Amino acid sequence: MSELNHSSSPALTARAHYVRQPGDEPAVQGAPIRAKRRPQYGQIVTGFVAIALLALFIQSQAQNPNMEWGVTWEYMFNPVVLEGVGVTIQLAIFAMLISIVLAFVIALMIQSNNKVASIIGRGYVWFFRGVPMLVQVLLWFNLAVLFPKILGQDTNSLISGFTAGLIALSLAESGYMAEIIRGGIISVPAGQTDAGVSIGLTRNQALARIVLPQSIRVIIPPTGNQFIGMLKATSLVSVIGGSDLLTRVQLIYGQNFKILPLLIVAVLWYLILVTIAGVGQHFLERRFNASQPGSRKPRKHSPAGAAATTTTTGGAP
Repeated sequence: MSELNHSSSPALTARAHYVRQPGDEPAVQGAPIRAKRRPQYGQIVTGFVAIALLALFIQSQAQNPNMEWGVTWEYMFNPVVLEGVGVTIQLAIFAMLISIVLAFVIALMIQSNNKVASIIGRGYVWFFRGVPMLVQVLLWFNLAVLFPKILGQDTNSLISGFTAGLIALSLAESGYMAEIIRGGIISVPAGQTDAGVSIGLTRNQALARIVLPQSIRVIIPPTGNQFIGMLKATSLVSVIGGSDLLTRVQLIYGQNFKILPLLIVAVLWYLILVTIAGVGQHFLERRFNASQPGSRKPRKHSPAGAAATTTTTGGAP
């Protein structure tokens, strides 16, 4: 019995402590295995139907004499229209920048431990989010009814259509941006601020160095959407003659009565501006999300590289 146990123990030991010998390595796979996807016939049929319907619509409108495409292309790059496009871009950019600055202050007031400041911030957001933007445009344009003079100057001379539109758009947008920025700030756990304070930072320093760099990734996507919305909202200043794109188009078709072709000009320019803004938003998001896990595509390794990185378990014999 002892001899049986003595003779079988080396085999058991060898199995338990197996060491891979040279030449025992598994064969290196030459190419990755790629699963073959089954044809999505439903998607193919839906795609063909959608393309066919779109082609029919384009053809019907291209051959529609009431569209007057010649008039549309004639005014597409008209100097008056291009000036309106420039004013629209200025309104959108300046209003967005002003609203972001105001919104940052309001968001900090809402998050403040000062109850009075928090109530004021919440009241600001409540008012400017609650009043329609068009009403705000009209209110600011007619401010002279309440205040005929401001700082000794005639109010009507100080607040033009462009100025009234800029003020209204900035204040209305700041109410939405304040909530977006506040959402980005509270997305960072409060413990990180406490950790910054524990190592000697003030709360303002912790906010600037720890919280804001992390919250910016949360803030940018909705901010891009708000800017796109701002580009379209600039058309509201046309009711007060704000010299924007829609105002210029209305002035032209008020003279030649080519209403539909001129409106198509405005539609095409708004689509161009929104498309450019959307592309910019895409690259901006990619820039700020570059350090996030899974945001970059995995690199492809060659079979030779894969073979070079193959290791064997165990040591030398």
